[in-house]
Amino acid sequence: MDSSTNDLSGKELIGKDFNGQNLVEFDFSEADLTEATLNDADCSRAVFYRARLREARAAKSRFREANLEEANLSNALFQEADFTSVDLEGADLRGADFTRADLSLSNMTGIYMNEATFVNARLIEADLKAGDLRQANLSGADLTGADLRYSNLEGVDLTGAKLHGADLTGADLSRAQLRQADLLNADFSECKILGADFSEALHLKCSQIEATLFKKDSVTFPASIQISWLSETEYECRCTTD
Repeated sequence: MDSSTNDLSGKELIGKDFNGQNLVEFDFSEADLTEATLNDADCSRAVFYRARLREARAAKSRFREANLEEANLSNALFQEADFTSVDLEGADLRGADFTRADLSLSNMTGIYMNEATFVNARLIEADLKAGDLRQANLSGADLTGADLRYSNLEGVDLTGAKLHGADLTGADLSRAQLRQADLLNADFSECKILGADFSEALHLKCSQIEATLFKKDSVTFPASIQISWLSETEYECRCTTD
């Protein structure tokens, strides 16, 4: 295929049908793909730098190693899509649906994904530093080894999520839901957990809690964690699984 055919940068492609097409290494930089359909399309190593994919539909699509820096994917549908090793730095995923999608090893630094859906998604070793994840639904997601340092996770739903070895240093987990989450070796240093719910969380230890920031009676801990308040600011923690 002529390489010029692969260059769709800056094009207006609103509502365009790309279902099932081979778009490997295509250039969609700054193109407008609002409401376009890319279901089951192969977009591996394609460039979507600052492209607009608002309300696009791309279920089971493949974006492996694609560049989506600063792209607008708000309210788009990417259920079961493959975003392994993609670059989404600074992208807008607000309200997007990534249910059961795979974003492992992806660069999502500074991303905007508040109110997005990542139910049962894979974000293994994903880089989510300094991201806006407020009110996002990550229930059942696998965030093993993910980097969430200094991200805003206020009100996020991490029910049943797997956070083995995840780094949440300096993150804001205020009012977050972590019921039944697996927190083995997760780092909560300087993490705000005011109003968070850790009910039935697994593998949570006192050493993790003591590194967090919270006020008296403001957090719901699992039964395995016993907090005895000595004053309004000092407490003793006992973990029955230590």
